[in-house]
Amino acid sequence: MTLTQLWQSILQDATAQDEEALLHMLTGLREKQLGVHNRYINANLRMTGDFYPTHSVVSIPNSLIIQNSIQVAHGGILATIADAAMGGLASRAAPTGKNVVTTTLTMNYIATSTAQQLIARGTFIHKGNRTFVMACTIEDNEGKKLATATATFFVIEKRTL
Repeated sequence: MTLTQLWQSILQDATAQDEEALLHMLTGLREKQLGVHNRYINANLRMTGDFYPTHSVVSIPNSLIIQNSIQVAHGGILATIADAAMGGLASRAAPTGKNVVTTTLTMNYIATSTAQQLIARGTFIHKGNRTFVMACTIEDNEGKKLATATATFFVIEKRTL
């Protein structure tokens, strides 16, 4: 099946929810093409982030794309934005020629939310030569705390592709 045939088939059978999901994903893909996002996962989640020397703020819309069967954000998505907030901050703090990889990630889920935005805020607990230990809180845009996370990142040689 060609892309055109698949697209026509999808649109022919699309529900209103399918159309909402397609609009979300295609907008993200278009934003990647325009340079708004540098990774497909960021584009698909419509993730935005601000990174400062001591903390980070990463957010995503609470769209049906990320929701589970009870229409709240899937726990794995919360782990993903926590990892992005902490890992993005850690990678920016790595010495020249180095990067980081996640070695542990612990999530503590507190509540669910139907609010419009999910916001992860990352900070440092420890910044060593070989490891960074990070913390993160995840809230919705109404200030409701949804989860906390901690993670350890191992400092590695930067890889070139």
